[in-house]
Amino acid sequence: MLLTNATVDSNGSLSAPLPVDKAVACVILGLACVIGIPGNLIVIWTILVNVKRRSSTLMLILTLAVADLVMLVTLPFWIYSLGDGWVFGLVFWKLSVYLIFTSMYSSVFLITAMSVERLVGVLQPFVIQKWQQKGAVRKVIVCILLLSFLLAVPNVTLEIKLDAKGRPLQRMHSSARQEMGFLLLEALVGFLLPFTTLSISYSAISQRIKQMTCQSKSRAGKLIASIVISFVLCWLPYHAVNLIRVTSLSTMHWNAALADRLGQVYRATKDAVGALAFISSCINPILYAFAARNFKTGLKVPNLIKVFEQMNGSFKERRDKESIDNEHRSESADRLKLRDALLKPIPTFPSGADTEKLAGI
Repeated sequence: MLLTNATVDSNGSLSAPLPVDKAVACVILGLACVIGIPGNLIVIWTILVNVKRRSSTLMLILTLAVADLVMLVTLPFWIYSLGDGWVFGLVFWKLSVYLIFTSMYSSVFLITAMSVERLVGVLQPFVIQKWQQKGAVRKVIVCILLLSFLLAVPNVTLEIKLDAKGRPLQRMHSSARQEMGFLLLEALVGFLLPFTTLSISYSAISQRIKQMTCQSKSRAGKLIASIVISFVLCWLPYHAVNLIRVTSLSTMHWNAALADRLGQVYRATKDAVGALAFISSCINPILYAFAARNFKTGLKVPNLIKVFEQMNGSFKERRDKESIDNEHRSESADRLKLRDALLKPIPTFPSGADTEKLAGI
């Protein structure tokens, strides 16, 4: 993650022009701010104001937009720090770091929960209905936020390297083993486990989605799938570069030349891939906008409302279809019972003469 500042000399002033990698990072972060902050605000406003009854999917999308917005509002400060150092104080530096990692974990877990909710919604629509009635989705969101708060805590406990003016430069790990532990934790909890869950979920329902012919179902499925794909594309380079750093640290003692080359690759790419990770927080509103453009009247807020309403509708249609199927099965069973009752032979009772014979026996 982009948590280092501009290169400074012993007096705390810039020692060289802004390196190319930091300049690229500033451009990417600037685009993320310009697109992501108003985009996520529109998503939040649209869902809160215009969608009264929200499905579990929309609740997750709403929380995801809030988490992305929290991360994006810290970017202007980091853009400035890349060019002229961090001048906003140590407390705000630590707060920004904490918010960034909290938002990172929250976004990843929310996207994962969205894929699992999609799996359950497609295969067992009535389970989702029961969850909504019991408020289970809200409980899941609360658990995700609490877990994210806890996972972000270690990142603000690290020692901070300061320049001559007392401004924070970067986090300092006490040892190579501690740094490897932090990076592996990020890769495992923040990417590998969620990615495995996403892969299993969408592999399990891929055939079922192909059988869905309703347009709203198709749009909702494609929209959520595009969110997952964008997550992988934005976060994979970041964690891959972190794993290069882990390899560099682990080979330091037995292959110094390899460790040095890997370290150079890490230092040359970490700012750019860190900035790319922030793109994941601004890309979701773009995906919603492209979904809204499928309507003939173009890209407007009312079309965005229709997209979210159709996502609500796709859940309702699945539930109603399942209900109708159950009713049909129940009616068929009743018809079979009625037919069996009509075809059952009517018992005959003995006549009066036969009764007298039977009585004389």
